[in-house]
Order: sequence, then structure tokens, then C-alpha cells
Amino acid sequence: MANEQTSYSAVTCVNCNLDKLCIPKGLDPSDVGELALRVNRNNIRQKGEVIYHAGSTFRGIVALRSGSAKLLSYDGDGNELIVDFILPGELLGFDGFAKQTHNCTAIALETVNFCHLPAYRLDMLVGNTSNLSHILLQRSCDQFDFQVQKALFNRRTAEERVAYFIVALSDRLKLRGYSEMEFRFSMSREEIGNYLGITQETVSRIFHHFQAMNMIEIKAKRLKIIDKKKLSS
Repeated sequence: MANEQTSYSAVTCVNCNLDKLCIPKGLDPSDVGELALRVNRNNIRQKGEVIYHAGSTFRGIVALRSGSAKLLSYDGDGNELIVDFILPGELLGFDGFAKQTHNCTAIALETVNFCHLPAYRLDMLVGNTSNLSHILLQRSCDQFDFQVQKALFNRRTAEERVAYFIVALSDRLKLRGYSEMEFRFSMSREEIGNYLGITQETVSRIFHHFQAMNMIEIKAKRLKIIDKKKLSS
């Protein structure tokens, strides 16, 4: 991930470089200042630690500032199903918004730093900020639209799913100011396979195939895209 030029302690919603992705997007400057006063910053979780559990009471909205996380659900047999991977600037917590109880578990894939907007402060802000409720609804709908797209692409071949995953991750990182052509996977091949609905062995086989086709290069957990156009086709 890119180095942050401003210390965590000095960053607020007013000067955060993720403001075009996070809750402040679409808010008036005065409302962003109000939001900054309500947010709890510099919450840290190490790799493998839980941000919130399925079944726990909704405690507010979480926005990642650095690092990445996975959002999990479980089937009737207790098997883990990865719903999404969360990157800096993206929000967690909407799975608990409607019923005030979380349907999913959020776990850090690496050391994460996140902001937390507590539920009681969220209610206060919605009352004092004219378009915050609209923005939160918009973010929630965006996540729903993404899940629809994911359901559609899960009908594709395994190779198409892996290629789409790499390209989509590349585009998301570019949007955050990171390199789109070379980056480190914070998730394992097993986790990627779980997310895509294929086996870990299939993910590894396709990675090797893409390398043989000179589309990507992988060393340990670092991936370099050699031919993004071919990967996208």
C-alpha cells in the first residue's frame, strides 16, 4: 500500500485523502466538519482479529483507512462464505443496519486502521445533516448493486472469474492512488477461491496459466499485471 504523507493522528474527515470514497463524498463542507467531530479514529485490528461478529448488536458504520478486511457469512452447516473484500475508503456495517444486528463477521486480513461512526452519533448526524441519510442509502444500494454483479459473474467460467477478480482489484486500488499494475494480495488463494466459488487448486492452476500466457507475474503474494487488456478481454 502507498505511504501516507499525513500522520494518522492529524488526519480527520476534513483532510483525509479517502474523502472522495468514504462517507464525506457528497456532503457539504460544513457537514464534513460536523462528521469529523463525531467519528472515532485510529481503531486498530491486527491480522485475523475481528472488527465485529455476526449476531452482535449494530454499533455503527466502520470506514477503513488502511489495510484490508474480509466480510464473512455462514451457511446452514457453519461453512464460511466470503461475501466481499474491503479496501481503504470502503464501508462496513450495513449488514447490521436494517435489523440492528449484524448478519456477517468482519475480519482484518492484515493490520487495519479504521474510523468508527457509532450508532447513537449516526442518529444525531442524520438529524442535523440534510443529506447524510441519502448518502448512506446510496452507499448501501451500491453494495447491493455490487452483489448483483457478483452473482452474475459467478455464472462465468473459472478463468473468467479469476481474471475479473484481478482486474477489479486493480481498478479499485487505482481509485485509491495505489499502483494498478503491481500489488500485494492480502488474501490467500483459499480465500480468493472461496469468494469466487472455486477451489484453491483451481485458483493456483489459473494463476499458473495466466503466467504462462504472459498476462501476469506472481512472486510470493505480489502480483504484477503484464497485459491488462488481454486479462480484461
